[in-house]
Formats: sequence, C-alpha cells, structure tokens
Amino acid sequence: MKLPSDRTAVHGRSAQPSRLPFATAANSNNAWWLVCVGILSTLLCLPFFRHVFWLGDEGILLHGADRMLRGQTLYNDFFEFYPPGGFVIVAAWFAAAGVSIWSTRVLAIMAVAGIACFIYLTCRQVSKNPIISALVAIGWVIASQGDWTAINHHYFATLFSMVVVWACLASIEQPARWLRGPVIAGLAGGAAGMITPTAGAFALLAAATALLDVWRSWPKFFAYVLATAIIPVCLIVYVLSQGAFAAAFDDVIVFTATRYSAVQWVPYGTQSNPRNLPLKFIFHLAALLTIAVCALDWRRALRDPALRLCVAFAIAGFAGVFPRPDMIHIAFSAPMACPLVVYCLSRITSSWPRKYQYALAFAAIGLAIPSLISYADLAGQRLRTSTVQTPRGDLVFGHDSDRMLVDYIAATPSGDKYFFYPYMPMLPFVTAHQQVSKYEIFTPTYTTPLQYREACFSAMRDANWIVLDKDAMDPDYLRVIYPTIADADPPEKKGLESALRQEFAFVATIGSYEIRRRTKPTDERACAAILG
Repeated sequence: MKLPSDRTAVHGRSAQPSRLPFATAANSNNAWWLVCVGILSTLLCLPFFRHVFWLGDEGILLHGADRMLRGQTLYNDFFEFYPPGGFVIVAAWFAAAGVSIWSTRVLAIMAVAGIACFIYLTCRQVSKNPIISALVAIGWVIASQGDWTAINHHYFATLFSMVVVWACLASIEQPARWLRGPVIAGLAGGAAGMITPTAGAFALLAAATALLDVWRSWPKFFAYVLATAIIPVCLIVYVLSQGAFAAAFDDVIVFTATRYSAVQWVPYGTQSNPRNLPLKFIFHLAALLTIAVCALDWRRALRDPALRLCVAFAIAGFAGVFPRPDMIHIAFSAPMACPLVVYCLSRITSSWPRKYQYALAFAAIGLAIPSLISYADLAGQRLRTSTVQTPRGDLVFGHDSDRMLVDYIAATPSGDKYFFYPYMPMLPFVTAHQQVSKYEIFTPTYTTPLQYREACFSAMRDANWIVLDKDAMDPDYLRVIYPTIADADPPEKKGLESALRQEFAFVATIGSYEIRRRTKPTDERACAAILG
C-alpha cells in the first residue's frame, strides 16, 4: 500500500501543519491552556472595570435593555436600529444579575474573554501549538481593550462568529462527529446575524462556501441551514409577540439600508494608537502570508480545506469592518483573521532551521512591546482615577466634564425628566433619569426630519431639563467625525436646536455641555415648524 507522499488529506482530513517554536506534545492538556487564556484575558480587562470612556455607543444596549425591563417595548416605545439579539442578551443578563455597572462589566469581560478563548482554540486547531495560540489570543486582548472594555454589539457578534470558525475547523478534524459541527456553526451564525446583521451574514456565508465540499453530505448542509434559522425565528416570534414587527422592520431593515452607510465612511484605520496598531495591519499580513503559502505549494494549498476555511473567515472579518473601517471596528473583527495568520506562519516556517523560527518568534514579541507599554500606561491611569458615585455604582469617566455632568444630574430630583441631545444614551442609564424622547441618536442625514420633529414635541411636553453637547452639535465637528456627511447643519437640526434654546432657560455650562431648565410652559409651535 502506497502512502501519500505530500502529507495531504486522508479520508477528507488535511495534514496537520508543522509546529512553530515552543510547540508541546500533541497530548498536552489543552484545557489548562484554555483556562489560562480565559483568566489572563479577564485580568487584563479588570483595570477598566468601572471605566466609562464616553457617553455614546455603550448606552444603546444598556439603556434599551433597561427600558425593556421597565415595561417598554423594543421598537414600539423607543427607536433602535440594532436587531433584537443584543437587547435580549443584555436584558436577560440584567434580569438575572441586576441593573448595575458591575453586572454590565462582568458581561462585557465575559464576552472579551470568550473571544480570546476561541481565538486560542481556533489557532491551536490549525497550528497544534498551544503557546503561540495563547500568545495571539492575549495579544488581541492587550491591543483591543481599554477604552472599549464595554458592552458592544460587535463583541457579541464576534464571539458567535468565532464559535462558527471553531465549529467548522472541528468538522474538518473530526468528520465522524456527524451533525455536531454544522449544527453548532448554524446556531452561532444565526445568533451573530441577529446581533450585527453584516457580521452574521458574512460568517454564515464563509462557513457555507468553505465547508460545502468538506462535509460532503447534503444532510449535513441542510442541518447547517436549518440551524441558522432557529435563533432568528425565535427572536422574530418574540418581536411578533410584542406587536412590534412592523416597527422593527422599519427601524432595522428600512432605516438602516437607506440612511446608515451614507454618513459612516472614514479612511481605513482612523483613530489608531500604539496599543492597537498591530491590529491595523492584521488583514494585510494575513493576505501576504496567504499569497506566500500559495506560492510555495499552490497545489497543496488548493487541496487544503483548513486553508480555504481560514481564508473565507478572514475575508468575512475584513468585510465586517465596513462601512466604517476605523480602528475600533478593525479591532472588533481582527479575531477572524488570527487563525489564518497562525496557519500560514506554521506552514511557511515548517522547513526553517530552529534558530530562525525562534528569531521570528522573538521578533514578533518585540514588535508587540509598544502595544504592551501603551496598555500598561492606560491601565495605570484608569486605576489611579477617582471614582464617582452614580445610581448604577461607582464609575470612572474618561473626561472630567462627564464626571461633573453626572454629579450635577445626580443632585436633581430623581423624578425629573431629561432630554439628552444629540447623542448621549449612556447618560440616562448611569443617572437613572428618564430620557423623554424615543430617539437618542441625532445625526444630520442619518436622523430623519420627522424624528427631529417628534423629539422636539417630546422635549417640549415632558422634559424638565435638557442637556446639550455643544461639540457634537457643531457642524465642523460633525464633518470631522463623518467626512462624507452631505449636510452637517440641515434645517431640521437648526429648528430643533433653536426651539430648545428658546423654550428652556440657560442654567450652567460644564465643559462642552450646556444645561437648561424648564421655567415656564413651553410653546410647541416651534416644533411644528420643523418639516416632518
């Protein structure tokens, strides 16, 4: 019997790549490495446990989930353009763990540590090297955490997407496990799609296109397709039971498709810093290494299902950073490229002398030192910053003006109602004061004239106070944040801001924030003048 001469697949399984430096025996205890990655990831996030970098994105899920627990209906009683998955996860967690900054950070750290663990698992599957796999996972945590150790729908979507990668790779290694891999991949991909639609769709497509020839079985493929529908169907039934399907379709599908992308584009890698700089080039590195692997032995590369799978998911991760490819979104998607980078390195360096392999490993560690120094500096700053008492627990704010504003609002009667404008969804959550408008995001071109008008009426009828972020209202500032914005100061924006300043008396200025208070019955005619 003749043995395969090129170590290619036997019974549909690809040959295992040669080990990188520091490799351990194949029967080493994988669970211990996994536990170490989880613990180290958690410890690296702890310095930012009470930190709130800014008053924007994180508040969308937190305030929305809090509203749901107070009896309001998602999409009907308040506007959201995210699918229901993220809100259901956070609301369920709040119901179990309580509504506090402690519970939010525990959930956020669980998501980050979960991503790191699946980076480790997937990288180990393609390299059989636990040490390098663990270093890559921890390196992602160091490069991505800090100001964004927070609740974010992208973390949830990336976590489920990495589960898809892991399940697909496991299907290659253990084809006899029948339906386990396809079902897990389908369930996780469906969950990702109901949190961040683009990320979920790309992950599902990558799994389907890369593994259709690997599973070699239509029953397995059909099981995968059916599994992808389970969680979306459950969440759609939930929305239907709330009588919010029509509103959800308008908010999540119509609104996002027609208005979201137009104002989001920025140059690739915007807002990078020494801490996350390695992640800026991870997709470039993955592409170059893939070309190198194919150049060395293109016949073998084309026959390797693991390589095709890793390439498909790296492409899915790269596509997921758009339409706003700033450094934050790149960091969210970077885990999808990690298995491909590790796989290619293991192939390329397999024939190198051991001393060159060690030299490459230490050079990579050396390049990561600036990121580690930047992380340590930021962590030290956050640990030294004094906390502020809020109804949700003691917090550390990224800006002094945020801390002073929260202090000011905390001193007002608990029953007072606020209109926070134009984008501060974290404020109603941390202060436990009601936001009177069903809308929390006001960005020209993105927000419709009708939404400006309805928000104006809500403020005039119900708000005792208004808080204005003058920086975020400045057209010049908006053009920097949204370079492709068509009109940074449209008539509906001017009309709402003019009405607010006419009808609410000036009280104080705190940094870029302006606080105003109702001192007389307000006149709604100014709102009627805003074209809807």
